[in-house]
Amino acid sequence: MKIIMVRHGLTTANIEGRFSTPDTKLSDKGLYILDKTKTLLKDYEISKVFTSELARSQETARLLGFDDFTPDERINEINFGSFRGRLLKEVRENEQDFYQREGADYFNTSFPDGESRSDLIERVGDFLDEVSRTYEGNILCISHGIAIRASLFWVLKDLANWNSFWIDNGALTVFNIINDKRLIESVNKI
Repeated sequence: MKIIMVRHGLTTANIEGRFSTPDTKLSDKGLYILDKTKTLLKDYEISKVFTSELARSQETARLLGFDDFTPDERINEINFGSFRGRLLKEVRENEQDFYQREGADYFNTSFPDGESRSDLIERVGDFLDEVSRTYEGNILCISHGIAIRASLFWVLKDLANWNSFWIDNGALTVFNIINDKRLIESVNKI
């Protein structure tokens, strides 16, 4: 069994340097990336498709040719809370208290009115546990950059490696489940 995580296509928020919102849409400027993704997915016979509940992941699924998918909130992007829609630069300049707290406890500091990275790691792990127990074949999951990074810690346990990973738009991260062993087959394949 393989679980193939794909980050959604390039969005306007990605281009503008904004914290995304639930209704953030794909940008026409990045659709060519999904052509590469579609080609890479030809190597896998997909049995089931999940998306997050967010518009950009469902748009991506349709553009990749998957109209029959199941939305699951557990693979949504981290909840940025009151930072949603704001420019990253503006938040860094004006929310010093948050960044000081985050610096002291990176994984357990929640975004204001949002969630923490630990919360995200737990909910994505719950999703992957259920999928790996319930389904057979190759499962495609269209998700988000930080959520896919969190999925790596379903296998890895040392959170010190968190910043060692980057997930590009349209990239595949593949888990191979063999006899209940979780293996990371590839990260950020594009």
